Amino acid sequence: MARVVSQTKSAAVNPLKSSQPLGAAFAFLGIDGAIPLLHGSQGCTSFALALLVRNFNEAIPLQTTAMNEAAIIVGGADRLEEAILSLKARIRPRLIGICTTASVEARDEDVVGDVENIKRRRAIELIGTEVVVANTPDFESAIEE
Repeated sequence: MARVVSQTKSAAVNPLKSSQPLGAAFAFLGIDGAIPLLHGSQGCTSFALALLVRNFNEAIPLQTTAMNEAAIIVGGADRLEEAILSLKARIRPRLIGICTTASVEARDEDVVGDVENIKRRRAIELIGTEVVVANTPDFESAIEE
């Protein structure tokens, strides 16, 4: 006969260990010449960065668009363009992998369309660097998705 055992301890889930943007950033870090760019608030990136640095004990090159409240309300296309061009100028990566965060996904921004517009307008400046988008909402699924 089955015996029901009630739990006395609360469930503890570390949201970073199930974060889709962190999983995508980690995948981009595995590509030679790639740099992950988390499109959202600076806090999203700093939490992910803290987890990776604590785990690997070395500097991890995560970048962010550092959107503030106003940018989240009106849209982050300008911040995204500025971050892409800044990364291209400073680091010259072969690939910039954009990982969206909950703040961008909840607003339902057309990040793929924004990136296509940026690539079209800034084609000369982006020669030698591919820019790709991974739609990774924090609020659904998990890190391996």
